[in-house]
Amino acid sequence: MAVFGFFIITLSLPTRASYPPEPVFQVEKAKESVYFTFNILWENEPIEDILQILEANEITAVFFATGEWIKKYPDEALKIILSGHYLGNHSYSHRKLLFLPEEEVVAEIQGFNQVSMEELNYRPAFFRPPFGEYNPRMISLAGEYGCLTLLWSINTLMLSNYEGELIISRLEERLHDGAVILFHTSSPHIRENLPEIISYLKWKGYVIGSPGEIISLRGR
Repeated sequence: MAVFGFFIITLSLPTRASYPPEPVFQVEKAKESVYFTFNILWENEPIEDILQILEANEITAVFFATGEWIKKYPDEALKIILSGHYLGNHSYSHRKLLFLPEEEVVAEIQGFNQVSMEELNYRPAFFRPPFGEYNPRMISLAGEYGCLTLLWSINTLMLSNYEGELIISRLEERLHDGAVILFHTSSPHIRENLPEIISYLKWKGYVIGSPGEIISLRGR
């Protein structure tokens, strides 16, 4: 749920769920579909352009941000939600959680959720640990706070130094049904590369699915 002026926007998000202690890397039951996710760290400049590209192509994605980012850029965070996308929990401060005491891991997960509610009146449906590092207990804790842990099977950061046809060629090597594709909003050529990747995926016959399908296909 997000508040904008006097309007209240409600999204179909789980309020609290119990998920198994394993993350989602790809969506096993999804045929000829892929899913877009974006990691945001400190910047806000490309968000508007990315949202416009996604809107033009009728794509819904998950944007993973930190609680600190939401506090710094609440207007951009709200725009992500109002554009119909999911805002994911990427911890409060992007610390390496793997070897932290449990209470500090909880503070990072819960800290994001608290800021999200205070600033946006919004509950996240997805969690992505910083650096993709996790253990079963961390996944269980995220589930206790209503978040399905979503990682990725294709990381486009590996392609960020390539341009044009070479990016498409290397993406093709990794492409598969149910792929969860990771983009970084800080990638230097994302404005140019994102439309090319979308066009290529559609040409190959893939549907870029809604993240809500990940939850429904996963089951709870």
